[in-house]
Amino acid sequence: MQLMIEDFQATLNSINNGIVVVDQKGIIIFMNQWAEMMIGFKSKAAIGCIADEILPDNRLIRVMETGTAELNQQFQIGATHVLMNWTPIWKERRIIGAIAVFQGITELSKVAAELEEVTKLKCTLQYVLESIEEGIVVVDKEGIITMMNPAYYAVLDKKPHEVIGRKVTDVIPNTQLHEVIENRKGEMNVIQKMNGNNCIVSRIPIVKNDEVICAVGHVVFKDIKDLKRLANEISHLQYELEYYKERLRKTLGGKYTFEDIIGESKTIEEVKHIAQKTAKGGSTVLILGESGTGKELFAHAIHNGGSRCQGPFIKVNCAAIPENLLESELFGYEEGAFSGARKGGKPGKMELANGGTLFLDEVGDMPLGMQVKLLRVLQEWEIERIGGTKTIKLDIRVITATNKDLEVLTVSGHFRQDLYYRLNIVSIQIPPLRDHKEDIPLLCEVLLRKISLKLERFVDCISPEAMKVLKAYSWPGNIRELENILERSVNIMEDGISILPEHLAPIMKKILKPQLSEKESTRAELVEIRYEAEKNAILKALEDTGGNKSKAALLLHVNRSVFYEKLKKYGIGYNSPGKNVKR
Repeated sequence: MQLMIEDFQATLNSINNGIVVVDQKGIIIFMNQWAEMMIGFKSKAAIGCIADEILPDNRLIRVMETGTAELNQQFQIGATHVLMNWTPIWKERRIIGAIAVFQGITELSKVAAELEEVTKLKCTLQYVLESIEEGIVVVDKEGIITMMNPAYYAVLDKKPHEVIGRKVTDVIPNTQLHEVIENRKGEMNVIQKMNGNNCIVSRIPIVKNDEVICAVGHVVFKDIKDLKRLANEISHLQYELEYYKERLRKTLGGKYTFEDIIGESKTIEEVKHIAQKTAKGGSTVLILGESGTGKELFAHAIHNGGSRCQGPFIKVNCAAIPENLLESELFGYEEGAFSGARKGGKPGKMELANGGTLFLDEVGDMPLGMQVKLLRVLQEWEIERIGGTKTIKLDIRVITATNKDLEVLTVSGHFRQDLYYRLNIVSIQIPPLRDHKEDIPLLCEVLLRKISLKLERFVDCISPEAMKVLKAYSWPGNIRELENILERSVNIMEDGISILPEHLAPIMKKILKPQLSEKESTRAELVEIRYEAEKNAILKALEDTGGNKSKAALLLHVNRSVFYEKLKKYGIGYNSPGKNVKR
């Protein structure tokens, strides 16, 4: 008998619910281990006690009095929320005690949440399959169709009862979905004819525990003609992607990477290779090159290509800041250091660059007095704020750039020779555009994409004649000048997607006059004259009508929508000079 009782107790202890049993007087005679953990009482201490002293809101006495169980009652025991069942124990039509069974609501909630999540996922999958334009079909390992979405029914021109449960080879012409199950190899983006239409399909085996359990067929396009429409959409999306990528980079330390350096010529590839190797180290870098060649672009790329890429990239233009302000800009200052000093002081650019990169642009224009202080920083890697006494240790990489010949400046005494040696540990010479003109087509492609986003005008290419002019030009302003000329061309061109020779800057055609026909030169001049005349006419009409655009359009005998397009084209805002434009 004792053995049976012990077995019974062991069984109750193994149940993942709390169990408390009382006799007719409400005295606890049994408590399992889960009840101990939930209530916080050991069974040895609880047995023999009145249940009211142990269980909150005890209802065991009540259910013995009423003879009716109370189920699924929520209670809180300590910090635990539980679901309670209070049940009388009957023997020979007589109540001899009662039992309380309780379970943590957390476990039940978790199971319920998981079931709800599975249900949601199933509904979502069903909705997706029914709403997408592409066709989806699923077959089991025997090649029997188990599921097909409405888009695929439409492709096959069949009803569900004609498809589900049948072999895929009997339903889909020329299918190879059954072969995917046999050879376990998927196929992506292959052309297959269906009901007279060329469709692009993919076939994918689904493997679980190293066994193919089913296969999925995917009709990507209903007809291959849709590719043209999709290609245009993708092209516009790429423009938008570039725009948002650029905005994202502006919020980070370094804006550009080596992928942003455009060019496939041997000249550019060699420079990129040197810069990429340099990026991995931490040495000071001197970038040399004419204005507009992309020195700052290389500085950003070197920063992002090195171990400090997660740190700040701080730029200082040494030529743009007056000499009397440059020191405080670089070193910072303490409160009260000079008249007008900010309360609390201000950290300098060197301090802000800690853990990252300090880029000193136009370093060849740095005053001699500041050159001495920069030299000390490069020797000691520490600074003091103006008016301060505390030494601030620096952990920065210094990259400098200039369009001047520093060797000549050292000879003339305008640049310190010892500083030049400190800066010139690794020097990178950026070639002018005239030395890698073979990169002009690729540069134009990337720049036009950027300009199209900026001006909201879709310009896709440059005519062969215009490209010939661009390649023949000497480009004294380098890539910056190329970008400016392309932007000007997009502004003045009529509706279209290709830049022609007449859209290019007059200075280019004057320099290349022998290569341009008299007809082309005349046409370019006419385009320029028309551009200015039309813009001036719009401004005059707005002025005469007090800024009322509707009246101005009527005065010029043009459709209102066309008039709005012209305003946008010529960059004329809602307010003309000196007048308030009325809508």
